[in-house]
Amino acid sequence: MAANWYLVKYVPDPYRDEPKNIGVVVEHEGRGVVRFMGQHSGGFDGRRVRGIVRSPRTMRAWIEYVEYHLNAGTFREQVQRLSSRPGQNYRIDFRGTVDLAGSDFEVSSLADDLFTELVGDPGSGTMPSIDDLTNELLFHRLQLPKNRHIERDVSYRVNLRGEPHELGFDYRYESDRTTLLDKISLSAPDKTLRRTVHDLMFRIEHVRDYKELRKPSFVTLYDLGKARMSDQIDGHLRAIERYSYTVDVRDERAAENVAEQLGVPLLQSA
Repeated sequence: MAANWYLVKYVPDPYRDEPKNIGVVVEHEGRGVVRFMGQHSGGFDGRRVRGIVRSPRTMRAWIEYVEYHLNAGTFREQVQRLSSRPGQNYRIDFRGTVDLAGSDFEVSSLADDLFTELVGDPGSGTMPSIDDLTNELLFHRLQLPKNRHIERDVSYRVNLRGEPHELGFDYRYESDRTTLLDKISLSAPDKTLRRTVHDLMFRIEHVRDYKELRKPSFVTLYDLGKARMSDQIDGHLRAIERYSYTVDVRDERAAENVAEQLGVPLLQSA
């Protein structure tokens, strides 16, 4: 059976639109598992999210809201309702499906793996995150035409197994063609990484023939983090390259490579 998984984001300033990943939700056959920053020993410790969200109390209430609708079987409806209301501090993005046997342990393990890879501990390590590197790359290094901009958190509605779903991408740039960009960490455990790569290829495969896309192209911004290149990681990259151009966000030529794909110059001061 297929489990749906969602990425939860907090947007400190909807006008600036610079979201941070704060949690994941895995939904399977009417029940679900949530993993959020600040959760600890079965409760919520607001001290762990200070500096991440404006109000830990509001975040606690929002987690309870998500859990309530998961238990009530109305979670999907709430996701669709929230997606139609722009300018919110909290977002839930549907990211894909994963085939599972369905045991509670397997659902919980998937949630744990996704949380570790995509959210993690906000206080662990000093290495710049993929979010920070990507934000610098796309919004501080490129010279976009005055009438163009890079959109964040875009989605397309497609039918999957007879049900409508929103398939999201991290960024979109529209010019004479549509370029969809997504970021991916390659430092996760191999089982989790396989799922993430599969999800990325799944989303690309299901939107590349979407009628609203003009000559679509795809760019994957990847990060090795503290991991080293291996045969397994190289295999994942080669699989992604069947669908998308790839850019190492820590490479000194990353900005040049992205600029070339988007057809724009670099900022002169970069």
